[in-house]
This record gives sequence, structure tokens and C-alpha cells, in this order.
Amino acid sequence: MDHPPGVIKTVLIDLTNVHIATLRHCDEAVLELSTRHLLHQIERHRANIGSGPPGRVD
Repeated sequence: MDHPPGVIKTVLIDLTNVHIATLRHCDEAVLELSTRHLLHQIERHRANIGSGPPGRVD
């Protein structure tokens, strides 16, 4: 399911067009907030997978 840019509200950084090798050289501080939010979603997953709005890891 594709959504136009700006439709999904998220606090995660958009890495859609970033090659994975580029992330190795990226300043960790730039990714820190998104990494914390991502890990929080993984650690506290929802039981109702698939019924909420898109944008969560679960």
C-alpha cells in the first residue's frame, strides 16, 4: 500500500532512498532518536497487529 508523502505521520527518519552502506558512515547522533523510537516499538509491541495506522514496526 503506497501513500503520498506526508500522509503518514511518524517520528522515524525516512531512509527510503538511503543505501544501507551509507548508514555505516552516518553520524550516530542523527539516527539516535529514530533508533530509540524504533526499539521502543519493538519492545512494547501491540497485540492488535495490522489494525492500527501504518507506520509502526509491528
